[in-house]
Amino acid sequence: MHLMQLQIQNFRNLKKVNFEPVNGINLITGVNASGKTSLLEAIYYLSHLRSFRTHQITDLINRNSTQLQLVARIYTDTETQIPLGIQRSRNKLEVRINRQPVKRVADIATQFPVLAIHPDSYKLITGSSSQRRQYLDWGVFHVEHDFFGVWQRYKRALSQRNAALKSKQNDAYCSLWNKELFDMAVYIDGLRSKYLKNLQPYLSELIRLFFNDENVEIIYKRGWVEDIGLDQLLKTELTKDRFRGFTQYGPHRAELMIKVGGQSAQTGISRGQQKTLVALLRLAQAQQFTESTGRSCVLLYDDLAAELDATHRKKILDVLVKMKIQLFLTAIESDQIDVSAWQSKKMFHVEQGQLTDLI
Repeated sequence: MHLMQLQIQNFRNLKKVNFEPVNGINLITGVNASGKTSLLEAIYYLSHLRSFRTHQITDLINRNSTQLQLVARIYTDTETQIPLGIQRSRNKLEVRINRQPVKRVADIATQFPVLAIHPDSYKLITGSSSQRRQYLDWGVFHVEHDFFGVWQRYKRALSQRNAALKSKQNDAYCSLWNKELFDMAVYIDGLRSKYLKNLQPYLSELIRLFFNDENVEIIYKRGWVEDIGLDQLLKTELTKDRFRGFTQYGPHRAELMIKVGGQSAQTGISRGQQKTLVALLRLAQAQQFTESTGRSCVLLYDDLAAELDATHRKKILDVLVKMKIQLFLTAIESDQIDVSAWQSKKMFHVEQGQLTDLI
């Protein structure tokens, strides 16, 4: 799977851009604020219907317009081309895949899986547990076909139970959703545990290359006490849940604890090490995705040269060139990134929101 063409209108400072990348490495250069990160952001938006930089749609729509538009052609793993279109105003979103309307982000993500590494990616380590759950669930979603439906059932049951707790309903009413919560939670926990087990060999190999003899641990906490069943906790903690107005235990409270040399990666390593580790976490996901599904994904790497020193940059590029992905990199100058090892490559330059093909 790869992006063949992307037409952009009024996405940030990209007023009208026609982008035709190759299924290899695409290097996008330009000074800061020229629009190169916005180009990656537009590709990411195609897959996620959200930005990796902002939660505000008003930040994405060009200030002189009332809506943005993205029209793409995707080459699928079944060797067919499909159109994908998004039109977004401040109050309305329209999405079409193969000219059919789409309501769920999951339908786009399935067709066009995209991962991103960017200057704020370190927040995967330093930010809230929800960001680490999102990291985990991206991988589970793409390799375990049952996950999305089970997660939707869990969220519905959780919402119903929380509504009952918040409105101080009686025990019997609040407990109506316990069985559904328990059944879905156990299934979700199993899929997450299986995914992390399968991810570990890819991650371990990358960590060995970058962290030498330092022990890096990824510890999965499922969201409830290890030696007590969730079905039991839902009963015994009901009074406390009602007092708080929400369900305390379950996979919605799961966590990934990341340790380096026995210390928390949140506080025990430098910002540079955090950025390197997050890059490895994403690369491991991309590798595992390809090996487990037989499909390829898109990887966006924003400002690689600024994020890593020359030694680590070369190591990352050595890993990237061996991966079966479509790659988009940004840099200020083209000589910051050595693309000579790629057979399929293309270079672009962005200046004041205008895109120019270089090679």
